Amino acid sequence: MAWPRVADLVRGARLCARTYATTSKPYYVTTPIYYVNAEPHIGHLHSSIMADVLRRYAKLRYDGWSPLGPRGEGTIEPRLTTGTDEHGMKIQRVAEAQNIEPRALCDRVSERFRALNQAGRIECTRFIRTTDADHTQAVQHFWSILQERGYLYQGHHEGWYAVSDEAFYPASQVREVLSDSETYYESIESGQRVEWMTEVNYKFRLSAFQQPLLAWLEANPEAIQPASMYEHILAEVRAGLSDLSVSRPRSRLHWGIPVPNDDAHTMYVWVDALVNYITALGYPSTPYGWPADVHVVGKDIVRFHTIYWPALLMAVGLPVPRTIVAHSHWTVNKMKMSKSKGNSVNPFEAIDKYGIDTIRYYLMRIGGNIGTDADYAPALLEEHKRKFLQGQLGNLLSRVMAPKIQTRLASEGAMLPQPAWTDDDRTLVDALQALPDVFDTHKRQWELSKAVNAAFYVIGLANEHVQHTAPWAATTSTEAVHRCVFLAMEVLRVCGCLLEPVMPEAMKTLLDVLQVPETQRTWSSLSTLQAQVPLRRATEKIAPLFPRSSA
Repeated sequence: MAWPRVADLVRGARLCARTYATTSKPYYVTTPIYYVNAEPHIGHLHSSIMADVLRRYAKLRYDGWSPLGPRGEGTIEPRLTTGTDEHGMKIQRVAEAQNIEPRALCDRVSERFRALNQAGRIECTRFIRTTDADHTQAVQHFWSILQERGYLYQGHHEGWYAVSDEAFYPASQVREVLSDSETYYESIESGQRVEWMTEVNYKFRLSAFQQPLLAWLEANPEAIQPASMYEHILAEVRAGLSDLSVSRPRSRLHWGIPVPNDDAHTMYVWVDALVNYITALGYPSTPYGWPADVHVVGKDIVRFHTIYWPALLMAVGLPVPRTIVAHSHWTVNKMKMSKSKGNSVNPFEAIDKYGIDTIRYYLMRIGGNIGTDADYAPALLEEHKRKFLQGQLGNLLSRVMAPKIQTRLASEGAMLPQPAWTDDDRTLVDALQALPDVFDTHKRQWELSKAVNAAFYVIGLANEHVQHTAPWAATTSTEAVHRCVFLAMEVLRVCGCLLEPVMPEAMKTLLDVLQVPETQRTWSSLSTLQAQVPLRRATEKIAPLFPRSSA
Protein backbone atom coordinates (compact mmCIF):
# COMPACT_ATOMS: atom_id res chain seq x y z
CA MET A 1 0.00 0.00 0.00
CA ALA A 2 1.34 3.45 -0.93
CA TRP A 3 2.09 5.70 2.00
CA PRO A 4 1.07 9.41 2.02
CA ARG A 5 3.10 12.08 0.28
CA VAL A 6 5.41 14.29 2.34
CA ALA A 7 3.21 17.33 1.57
CA ASP A 8 0.22 15.51 3.06
CA LEU A 9 2.21 14.61 6.17
CA VAL A 10 3.38 18.21 6.62
CA ARG A 11 -0.22 19.41 6.28
CA GLY A 12 -1.24 16.82 8.85
CA ALA A 13 1.45 17.97 11.26
CA ARG A 14 0.16 21.53 11.07
CA LEU A 15 -3.38 20.30 11.66
CA CYS A 16 -2.10 18.40 14.71
CA ALA A 17 -0.72 21.66 16.10
CA ARG A 18 -4.18 23.27 15.84
CA THR A 19 -6.16 20.32 17.20
CA TYR A 20 -5.68 21.31 20.83
CA ALA A 21 -7.25 24.71 20.26
CA THR A 22 -10.43 23.27 18.79
CA THR A 23 -11.09 20.22 20.95
CA SER A 24 -12.93 20.07 24.27
CA LYS A 25 -11.03 17.61 26.42
CA PRO A 26 -9.73 17.02 29.92
CA TYR A 27 -6.31 18.34 30.84
CA TYR A 28 -4.05 15.32 30.41
CA VAL A 29 -0.59 14.90 31.91
CA THR A 30 1.59 11.79 31.94
CA THR A 31 4.72 10.50 33.62
CA PRO A 32 7.10 8.18 31.81
CA ILE A 33 6.19 4.61 32.59
CA TYR A 34 8.95 3.23 34.76
CA TYR A 35 11.10 0.29 33.80
CA VAL A 36 10.84 -2.58 36.29
CA ASN A 37 14.39 -3.86 36.09
CA ALA A 38 15.18 -2.25 39.47
CA GLU A 39 13.57 -0.69 42.55
CA PRO A 40 12.23 2.90 42.45
CA HIS A 41 14.61 5.75 43.27
CA ILE A 42 14.15 9.43 44.06
CA GLY A 43 14.25 10.39 40.37
CA HIS A 44 11.13 8.31 39.71
CA LEU A 45 9.34 10.06 42.58
CA HIS A 46 10.43 13.45 41.21
CA SER A 47 8.88 12.74 37.80
CA SER A 48 5.63 11.56 39.35
CA ILE A 49 5.37 14.49 41.76
CA MET A 50 6.00 16.98 38.95
CA ALA A 51 3.18 15.45 36.91
CA ASP A 52 0.92 15.29 39.97
CA VAL A 53 1.58 18.97 40.77
CA LEU A 54 0.66 19.91 37.20
CA ARG A 55 -2.58 17.91 37.37
CA ARG A 56 -3.56 19.34 40.76
CA TYR A 57 -2.66 22.85 39.63
CA ALA A 58 -4.79 22.49 36.49
CA LYS A 59 -7.71 21.54 38.72
CA LEU A 60 -7.15 24.67 40.83
CA ARG A 61 -6.44 26.96 37.89
CA TYR A 62 -9.55 26.00 35.97
CA ASP A 63 -11.75 25.27 38.99
CA GLY A 64 -11.88 21.57 38.13
CA TRP A 65 -12.28 22.11 34.40
CA SER A 66 -10.13 21.66 31.39
CA PRO A 67 -9.19 25.12 30.05
CA LEU A 68 -11.23 24.19 26.97
CA GLY A 69 -13.98 22.32 28.75
CA PRO A 70 -17.55 23.05 27.63
CA ARG A 71 -18.79 24.85 30.73
CA GLY A 72 -22.32 23.94 31.62
CA GLU A 73 -21.99 20.31 30.53
CA GLY A 74 -20.42 18.89 33.68
CA THR A 75 -17.01 18.93 35.31
CA ILE A 76 -14.06 17.64 33.29
CA GLU A 77 -11.49 16.33 35.77
CA PRO A 78 -7.82 16.64 34.77
CA ARG A 79 -6.20 13.25 34.15
CA LEU A 80 -2.85 11.74 35.08
CA THR A 81 -1.42 8.48 33.78
CA THR A 82 1.57 6.68 35.23
CA GLY A 83 2.63 3.06 35.42
CA THR A 84 5.30 0.53 34.57
CA ASP A 85 7.11 -0.54 31.41
CA GLU A 86 7.51 -4.32 31.65
CA HIS A 87 8.75 -5.77 28.36
CA GLY A 88 12.12 -5.99 26.64
CA MET A 89 15.55 -7.56 26.66
CA LYS A 90 16.61 -5.90 29.90
CA ILE A 91 13.69 -7.44 31.83
CA GLN A 92 14.32 -10.78 30.22
CA ARG A 93 17.99 -10.76 31.25
CA VAL A 94 17.33 -9.56 34.81
CA ALA A 95 14.73 -12.29 35.28
CA GLU A 96 17.12 -14.91 33.93
CA ALA A 97 19.85 -13.68 36.28
CA GLN A 98 17.46 -14.00 39.23
CA ASN A 99 16.20 -17.39 38.00
CA ILE A 100 12.56 -16.27 37.99
CA GLU A 101 9.91 -15.79 35.32
CA PRO A 102 9.76 -12.28 33.79
CA ARG A 103 6.13 -11.90 34.88
CA ALA A 104 7.05 -12.60 38.50
CA LEU A 105 9.75 -9.92 38.36
CA CYS A 106 7.31 -7.45 36.79
CA ASP A 107 4.58 -8.15 39.34
CA ARG A 108 6.93 -7.59 42.26
CA VAL A 109 8.59 -4.39 41.07
CA SER A 110 5.41 -2.90 39.60
CA GLU A 111 3.80 -3.17 43.03
CA ARG A 112 6.69 -1.17 44.46
CA PHE A 113 5.97 1.64 42.01
CA ARG A 114 2.29 1.48 42.86
CA ALA A 115 3.20 1.70 46.54
CA LEU A 116 5.42 4.71 45.82
CA ASN A 117 2.46 6.41 44.17
CA GLN A 118 0.48 5.98 47.35
CA ALA A 119 3.34 7.11 49.59
CA GLY A 120 3.96 10.12 47.34
CA ARG A 121 0.26 11.12 47.28
CA ILE A 122 0.16 10.82 43.49
CA GLU A 123 -3.44 11.11 42.30
CA CYS A 124 -3.32 9.13 39.06
CA THR A 125 -6.44 8.32 37.09
CA ARG A 126 -4.80 5.23 35.56
CA PHE A 127 -1.86 3.15 36.69
CA ILE A 128 -1.05 1.25 33.54
CA ARG A 129 1.13 -1.81 33.06
CA THR A 130 2.34 -2.76 29.60
CA THR A 131 1.41 -6.33 30.48
CA ASP A 132 -2.27 -5.30 30.81
CA ALA A 133 -4.53 -7.09 28.34
CA ASP A 134 -6.06 -3.89 26.98
CA HIS A 135 -2.59 -2.51 26.29
CA THR A 136 -1.61 -5.57 24.26
CA GLN A 137 -4.77 -5.09 22.19
CA ALA A 138 -4.02 -1.36 21.72
CA VAL A 139 -0.41 -1.90 20.67
CA GLN A 140 -1.26 -4.63 18.17
CA HIS A 141 -3.99 -2.44 16.68
CA PHE A 142 -1.54 0.48 16.46
CA TRP A 143 0.98 -1.78 14.70
CA SER A 144 -1.66 -2.98 12.24
CA ILE A 145 -2.51 0.61 11.28
CA LEU A 146 1.17 1.36 10.66
CA GLN A 147 1.40 -1.75 8.50
CA GLU A 148 -1.78 -1.01 6.55
CA ARG A 149 -0.51 2.49 5.76
CA GLY A 150 2.80 1.16 4.45
CA TYR A 151 5.04 2.53 7.18
CA LEU A 152 6.53 -0.82 8.18
CA TYR A 153 8.82 -3.06 6.17
CA GLN A 154 11.22 -5.90 6.86
CA GLY A 155 14.90 -5.26 6.42
CA HIS A 156 18.39 -6.19 7.49
CA HIS A 157 19.52 -4.11 10.45
CA GLU A 158 22.85 -3.75 12.15
CA GLY A 159 24.05 -1.17 14.59
CA TRP A 160 24.99 -0.27 18.13
CA TYR A 161 22.38 -1.50 20.62
CA ALA A 162 22.17 -0.59 24.32
CA VAL A 163 20.35 -3.27 26.27
CA SER A 164 19.92 -0.91 29.24
CA ASP A 165 18.23 1.72 27.03
CA GLU A 166 16.45 -0.79 24.78
CA ALA A 167 17.64 1.37 21.89
CA PHE A 168 19.75 1.31 18.74
CA TYR A 169 22.11 4.29 18.35
CA PRO A 170 23.72 5.64 15.19
CA ALA A 171 27.51 5.73 15.06
CA SER A 172 27.43 9.49 15.66
CA GLN A 173 25.79 8.85 19.05
CA VAL A 174 28.40 6.32 20.21
CA ARG A 175 31.89 6.84 21.64
CA GLU A 176 34.81 4.58 22.47
CA VAL A 177 35.78 4.28 26.14
CA LEU A 178 39.26 3.23 27.23
CA SER A 179 39.68 1.87 30.74
CA ASP A 180 42.53 0.12 32.55
CA SER A 181 41.03 -3.31 31.94
CA GLU A 182 39.12 -3.05 28.66
CA THR A 183 37.94 -1.02 25.72
CA TYR A 184 34.22 -0.70 25.08
CA TYR A 185 31.63 1.57 23.48
CA GLU A 186 28.82 3.53 25.08
CA SER A 187 25.94 5.81 24.17
CA ILE A 188 26.97 9.46 24.38
CA GLU A 189 23.50 10.45 25.54
CA SER A 190 22.84 7.88 28.27
CA GLY A 191 26.33 6.60 29.09
CA GLN A 192 25.13 2.99 28.76
CA ARG A 193 27.21 0.31 27.10
CA VAL A 194 26.32 -0.64 23.55
CA GLU A 195 27.01 -3.81 21.60
CA TRP A 196 27.03 -4.43 17.87
CA MET A 197 23.98 -6.37 16.68
CA THR A 198 23.01 -7.72 13.29
CA GLU A 199 19.53 -9.07 12.59
CA VAL A 200 16.48 -8.99 10.32
CA ASN A 201 13.59 -7.05 11.79
CA TYR A 202 10.74 -4.69 11.00
CA LYS A 203 11.55 -1.06 10.38
CA PHE A 204 9.44 2.07 10.65
CA ARG A 205 9.85 4.67 7.89
CA LEU A 206 11.00 7.40 10.25
CA SER A 207 12.93 9.06 7.42
CA ALA A 208 9.60 9.90 5.77
CA PHE A 209 8.74 12.14 8.71
CA GLN A 210 11.69 14.53 8.68
CA GLN A 211 9.73 17.34 6.99
CA PRO A 212 6.49 16.74 8.96
CA LEU A 213 8.45 16.83 12.21
CA LEU A 214 10.23 20.00 11.15
CA ALA A 215 6.90 21.59 10.25
CA TRP A 216 5.53 20.72 13.69
CA LEU A 217 8.62 21.89 15.58
CA GLU A 218 9.03 25.14 13.65
CA ALA A 219 5.35 25.98 14.12
CA ASN A 220 5.52 25.12 17.86
CA PRO A 221 8.81 26.32 19.35
CA GLU A 222 7.43 25.78 22.87
CA ALA A 223 6.49 22.14 22.21
CA ILE A 224 9.71 20.91 23.84
CA GLN A 225 10.87 22.32 27.15
CA PRO A 226 13.39 23.62 28.12
CA ALA A 227 14.38 25.70 25.10
CA SER A 228 17.88 24.19 25.02
CA MET A 229 16.35 20.75 24.55
CA TYR A 230 14.10 22.06 21.78
CA GLU A 231 17.13 23.40 19.92
CA HIS A 232 18.95 20.10 20.36
CA ILE A 233 16.06 18.06 18.93
CA LEU A 234 15.44 20.54 16.12
CA ALA A 235 19.09 20.26 15.06
CA GLU A 236 18.90 16.47 15.17
CA VAL A 237 15.80 16.39 12.94
CA ARG A 238 17.33 18.87 10.50
CA ALA A 239 20.43 16.66 10.25
CA GLY A 240 18.33 13.79 8.91
CA LEU A 241 16.53 10.74 10.27
CA SER A 242 17.18 7.06 9.64
CA ASP A 243 14.47 4.44 9.59
CA LEU A 244 13.82 2.94 13.01
CA SER A 245 14.09 -0.71 14.01
CA VAL A 246 10.78 -1.61 15.68
CA SER A 247 11.02 -5.36 16.29
CA ARG A 248 13.42 -8.02 17.52
CA PRO A 249 13.61 -11.67 16.47
CA ARG A 250 11.56 -13.73 18.92
CA SER A 251 14.50 -16.14 19.15
CA ARG A 252 16.40 -13.34 20.93
CA LEU A 253 13.53 -11.57 22.67
CA HIS A 254 10.51 -13.58 23.78
CA TRP A 255 9.37 -11.29 26.61
CA GLY A 256 7.26 -8.78 24.73
CA ILE A 257 4.16 -8.28 22.60
CA PRO A 258 4.20 -10.47 19.47
CA VAL A 259 4.07 -8.78 16.07
CA PRO A 260 0.57 -9.38 14.64
CA ASN A 261 0.54 -12.27 12.13
CA ASP A 262 4.27 -12.90 12.54
CA ASP A 263 5.24 -15.06 15.50
CA ALA A 264 8.92 -14.84 14.56
CA HIS A 265 9.14 -11.22 15.79
CA THR A 266 8.52 -9.34 19.03
CA MET A 267 7.70 -5.64 19.09
CA TYR A 268 10.46 -3.22 19.99
CA VAL A 269 9.85 -2.15 23.57
CA TRP A 270 9.68 1.60 22.84
CA VAL A 271 6.79 1.25 20.37
CA ASP A 272 5.05 -0.87 22.97
CA ALA A 273 5.78 1.60 25.79
CA LEU A 274 4.85 4.82 24.02
CA VAL A 275 1.39 3.60 23.09
CA ASN A 276 0.54 3.43 26.81
CA TYR A 277 -0.37 7.12 26.71
CA ILE A 278 -3.34 6.44 24.46
CA THR A 279 -4.17 2.98 25.85
CA ALA A 280 -4.93 4.75 29.13
CA LEU A 281 -7.55 6.87 27.34
CA GLY A 282 -9.35 3.95 25.70
CA TYR A 283 -7.47 3.40 22.44
CA PRO A 284 -8.20 1.79 19.94
CA SER A 285 -11.51 3.53 20.58
CA THR A 286 -11.22 7.30 20.23
CA PRO A 287 -8.82 8.26 23.08
CA TYR A 288 -10.87 10.86 24.98
CA GLY A 289 -8.47 13.40 26.41
CA TRP A 290 -5.86 13.14 23.67
CA PRO A 291 -3.59 14.87 22.79
CA ALA A 292 -1.60 14.99 26.01
CA ASP A 293 -1.18 18.49 27.36
CA VAL A 294 2.19 17.54 28.77
CA HIS A 295 4.44 14.50 28.82
CA VAL A 296 6.78 14.75 31.81
CA VAL A 297 9.98 12.85 30.95
CA GLY A 298 13.61 12.65 32.00
CA LYS A 299 16.15 14.25 29.69
CA ASP A 300 17.60 10.82 28.81
CA ILE A 301 14.44 9.73 26.95
CA VAL A 302 13.70 12.94 25.07
CA ARG A 303 14.42 11.54 21.59
CA PHE A 304 11.82 8.80 22.00
CA HIS A 305 9.13 11.30 23.00
CA THR A 306 9.98 14.17 20.65
CA ILE A 307 10.98 12.33 17.46
CA TYR A 308 9.81 8.72 17.47
CA TRP A 309 6.48 9.22 19.25
CA PRO A 310 5.26 12.24 17.22
CA ALA A 311 6.24 10.47 13.99
CA LEU A 312 4.37 7.32 15.01
CA LEU A 313 1.30 9.38 15.90
CA MET A 314 1.40 11.21 12.57
CA ALA A 315 1.65 7.85 10.83
CA VAL A 316 -1.59 6.57 12.38
CA GLY A 317 -3.38 9.92 12.04
CA LEU A 318 -3.47 11.01 15.68
CA PRO A 319 -2.51 14.48 17.02
CA VAL A 320 0.93 14.97 18.52
CA PRO A 321 1.39 15.91 22.21
CA ARG A 322 1.09 19.57 23.03
CA THR A 323 4.21 19.79 25.21
CA ILE A 324 7.07 17.51 26.23
CA VAL A 325 8.79 18.72 29.40
CA ALA A 326 12.22 17.16 29.90
CA HIS A 327 13.45 17.61 33.44
CA SER A 328 17.04 17.18 34.47
CA HIS A 329 18.53 14.49 36.68
CA TRP A 330 19.46 14.31 40.35
CA THR A 331 22.90 14.21 41.87
CA VAL A 332 23.55 13.25 45.49
CA ASN A 333 25.85 15.64 47.34
CA LYS A 334 27.06 16.82 43.90
CA MET A 335 27.84 13.28 42.71
CA LYS A 336 25.98 11.49 39.93
CA MET A 337 23.43 9.10 41.38
CA SER A 338 23.97 5.49 40.33
CA LYS A 339 23.52 1.96 41.60
CA SER A 340 27.21 1.22 41.09
CA LYS A 341 28.20 4.07 43.44
CA GLY A 342 25.64 2.94 45.99
CA ASN A 343 24.28 6.48 46.39
CA SER A 344 20.78 6.03 44.99
CA VAL A 345 18.21 7.63 47.29
CA ASN A 346 15.46 5.31 48.52
CA PRO A 347 12.28 7.40 48.19
CA PHE A 348 10.37 5.38 50.80
CA GLU A 349 13.04 6.02 53.41
CA ALA A 350 13.15 9.73 52.51
CA ILE A 351 9.38 10.05 52.91
CA ASP A 352 9.47 8.22 56.26
CA LYS A 353 12.23 10.46 57.56
CA TYR A 354 11.19 13.91 56.37
CA GLY A 355 7.46 13.61 55.65
CA ILE A 356 5.82 13.58 52.24
CA ASP A 357 5.00 17.29 52.09
CA THR A 358 8.59 18.22 52.86
CA ILE A 359 9.87 15.83 50.19
CA ARG A 360 7.38 17.12 47.61
CA TYR A 361 8.37 20.71 48.43
CA TYR A 362 12.09 19.98 48.14
CA LEU A 363 11.80 18.07 44.87
CA MET A 364 9.80 20.91 43.32
CA ARG A 365 11.71 23.87 44.74
CA ILE A 366 15.17 22.41 44.11
CA GLY A 367 14.32 20.10 41.20
CA GLY A 368 11.62 22.22 39.62
CA ASN A 369 14.17 24.09 37.50
CA ILE A 370 14.01 21.86 34.44
CA GLY A 371 17.12 23.19 32.71
CA THR A 372 19.80 22.06 35.17
CA ASP A 373 20.54 19.00 37.28
CA ALA A 374 19.45 19.24 40.91
CA ASP A 375 21.27 18.04 44.00
CA TYR A 376 19.70 15.86 46.66
CA ALA A 377 21.60 16.88 49.77
CA PRO A 378 20.12 15.87 53.15
CA ALA A 379 21.73 18.86 54.87
CA LEU A 380 20.14 21.27 52.38
CA LEU A 381 16.81 19.49 52.70
CA GLU A 382 16.91 19.89 56.48
CA GLU A 383 17.87 23.56 56.08
CA HIS A 384 14.91 24.19 53.78
CA LYS A 385 12.54 22.45 56.15
CA ARG A 386 13.81 24.43 59.14
CA LYS A 387 14.12 27.82 57.42
CA PHE A 388 11.20 27.92 55.00
CA LEU A 389 8.61 25.35 56.01
CA GLN A 390 8.88 25.60 59.78
CA GLY A 391 10.51 29.02 60.18
CA GLN A 392 8.46 30.97 57.64
CA LEU A 393 5.25 29.17 56.70
CA GLY A 394 4.61 27.31 59.96
CA ASN A 395 5.77 30.22 62.10
CA LEU A 396 3.50 32.70 60.30
CA LEU A 397 0.48 30.50 60.98
CA SER A 398 1.29 29.96 64.65
CA ARG A 399 1.99 33.67 65.17
CA VAL A 400 -1.29 35.04 63.83
CA MET A 401 -3.36 32.20 65.28
CA ALA A 402 -1.90 32.59 68.77
CA PRO A 403 -4.76 32.58 71.32
CA LYS A 404 -3.51 35.84 72.89
CA ILE A 405 -3.76 37.70 69.58
CA GLN A 406 -7.04 36.12 68.52
CA THR A 407 -8.58 36.86 71.92
CA ARG A 408 -7.58 40.51 71.68
CA LEU A 409 -9.51 40.81 68.42
CA ALA A 410 -12.55 38.90 69.67
CA SER A 411 -14.41 42.16 70.28
CA GLU A 412 -14.53 42.57 66.49
CA GLY A 413 -16.97 39.63 66.36
CA ALA A 414 -16.73 36.19 64.79
CA MET A 415 -15.39 37.68 61.56
CA LEU A 416 -12.60 40.17 61.09
CA PRO A 417 -13.61 42.79 58.47
CA GLN A 418 -11.13 44.04 55.87
CA PRO A 419 -9.41 47.19 57.18
CA ALA A 420 -8.21 50.25 55.33
CA TRP A 421 -4.57 49.73 54.35
CA THR A 422 -1.80 52.11 55.33
CA ASP A 423 1.45 52.90 53.54
CA ASP A 424 3.20 50.34 55.79
CA ASP A 425 0.91 47.63 54.42
CA ARG A 426 1.10 48.53 50.74
CA THR A 427 4.22 46.56 49.76
CA LEU A 428 2.76 43.34 51.12
CA VAL A 429 -0.74 44.02 49.78
CA ASP A 430 0.58 44.69 46.27
CA ALA A 431 2.82 41.60 46.30
CA LEU A 432 -0.03 39.40 47.51
CA GLN A 433 -2.48 40.64 44.89
CA ALA A 434 0.10 40.09 42.14
CA LEU A 435 1.10 36.63 43.36
CA PRO A 436 -1.50 34.47 41.54
CA ASP A 437 -0.52 35.90 38.15
CA VAL A 438 3.20 35.65 38.95
CA PHE A 439 2.77 32.05 40.09
CA ASP A 440 0.75 31.20 36.99
CA THR A 441 3.30 32.79 34.66
CA HIS A 442 6.09 30.66 36.10
CA LYS A 443 3.94 27.55 35.83
CA ARG A 444 3.14 28.26 32.18
CA GLN A 445 6.88 28.48 31.58
CA TRP A 446 7.28 25.11 33.34
CA GLU A 447 9.41 26.72 36.06
CA LEU A 448 7.81 25.15 39.12
CA SER A 449 10.78 26.07 41.28
CA LYS A 450 10.27 29.76 40.50
CA ALA A 451 6.54 29.46 41.20
CA VAL A 452 7.24 28.02 44.67
CA ASN A 453 9.89 30.68 45.26
CA ALA A 454 7.36 33.39 44.40
CA ALA A 455 4.95 32.14 47.07
CA PHE A 456 7.68 31.97 49.71
CA TYR A 457 8.84 35.47 48.81
CA VAL A 458 5.39 36.77 49.81
CA ILE A 459 5.39 34.59 52.93
CA GLY A 460 8.74 36.15 53.83
CA LEU A 461 7.30 39.65 53.38
CA ALA A 462 4.38 38.71 55.62
CA ASN A 463 6.72 37.56 58.38
CA GLU A 464 8.64 40.83 58.13
CA HIS A 465 5.33 42.72 58.34
CA VAL A 466 4.30 40.78 61.45
CA GLN A 467 7.71 41.31 63.05
CA HIS A 468 7.51 45.05 62.34
CA THR A 469 3.93 45.37 63.63
CA ALA A 470 4.45 43.15 66.72
CA PRO A 471 0.76 42.24 67.23
CA TRP A 472 1.65 40.48 70.49
CA ALA A 473 2.86 43.73 72.11
CA ALA A 474 0.51 45.56 74.46
CA THR A 475 1.70 48.87 73.01
CA THR A 476 0.52 47.96 69.49
CA SER A 477 -2.87 49.48 68.71
CA THR A 478 -5.84 47.18 68.15
CA GLU A 479 -6.25 48.73 64.69
CA ALA A 480 -2.67 47.78 63.75
CA VAL A 481 -3.16 44.26 65.13
CA HIS A 482 -6.34 43.99 63.09
CA ARG A 483 -4.57 44.99 59.84
CA CYS A 484 -1.60 42.74 60.53
CA VAL A 485 -3.65 39.63 61.35
CA PHE A 486 -6.10 40.11 58.47
CA LEU A 487 -3.30 40.52 55.95
CA ALA A 488 -1.22 37.62 57.31
CA MET A 489 -4.24 35.31 57.21
CA GLU A 490 -4.90 36.31 53.61
CA VAL A 491 -1.28 35.58 52.72
CA LEU A 492 -1.71 32.15 54.28
CA ARG A 493 -5.00 31.55 52.42
CA VAL A 494 -3.67 32.55 49.00
CA CYS A 495 -0.32 30.80 49.42
CA GLY A 496 -2.02 27.78 50.93
CA CYS A 497 -4.21 27.44 47.83
CA LEU A 498 -1.31 27.96 45.41
CA LEU A 499 0.95 25.54 47.27
CA GLU A 500 -1.65 22.85 47.87
CA PRO A 501 -0.72 21.07 44.60
CA VAL A 502 2.84 20.89 45.92
CA MET A 503 2.09 20.05 49.57
CA PRO A 504 -1.48 18.73 49.53
CA GLU A 505 -1.77 17.43 53.09
CA ALA A 506 -0.05 20.26 54.94
CA MET A 507 -1.82 22.98 52.96
CA LYS A 508 -5.23 21.37 53.44
CA THR A 509 -4.53 21.35 57.17
CA LEU A 510 -3.49 25.00 57.02
CA LEU A 511 -6.65 26.05 55.17
CA ASP A 512 -8.80 24.00 57.54
CA VAL A 513 -7.17 25.65 60.56
CA LEU A 514 -7.90 29.04 59.00
CA GLN A 515 -11.52 27.90 58.51
CA VAL A 516 -11.36 28.84 54.83
CA PRO A 517 -14.59 27.75 53.07
CA GLU A 518 -14.40 25.82 49.80
CA THR A 519 -15.66 28.88 47.92
CA GLN A 520 -12.50 30.73 49.00
CA ARG A 521 -10.17 27.96 47.82
CA THR A 522 -10.82 28.51 44.11
CA TRP A 523 -8.66 30.28 41.56
CA SER A 524 -11.21 33.03 41.04
CA SER A 525 -11.15 33.80 44.77
CA LEU A 526 -7.39 34.45 44.83
CA SER A 527 -7.34 37.62 42.77
CA THR A 528 -9.05 39.75 45.43
CA LEU A 529 -8.71 39.86 49.20
CA GLN A 530 -11.65 38.59 51.20
CA ALA A 531 -14.00 41.13 52.73
CA GLN A 532 -13.60 39.36 56.07
CA VAL A 533 -11.72 36.48 57.66
CA PRO A 534 -12.85 34.22 60.52
CA LEU A 535 -11.45 34.55 64.03
CA ARG A 536 -10.43 31.44 65.93
CA ARG A 537 -11.89 31.39 69.44
CA ALA A 538 -10.18 28.17 70.55
CA THR A 539 -7.43 28.59 73.11
CA GLU A 540 -5.20 25.68 72.10
CA LYS A 541 -1.98 26.18 70.18
CA ILE A 542 -1.74 25.15 66.54
CA ALA A 543 -0.04 21.80 65.94
CA PRO A 544 3.08 22.17 63.78
CA LEU A 545 2.44 21.78 60.04
CA PHE A 546 5.89 20.28 59.56
CA PRO A 547 6.96 18.10 62.52
CA ARG A 548 10.62 17.39 63.16
CA SER A 549 12.26 14.81 60.89
CA SER A 550 12.47 11.31 62.29
CA ALA A 551 15.85 9.96 63.29
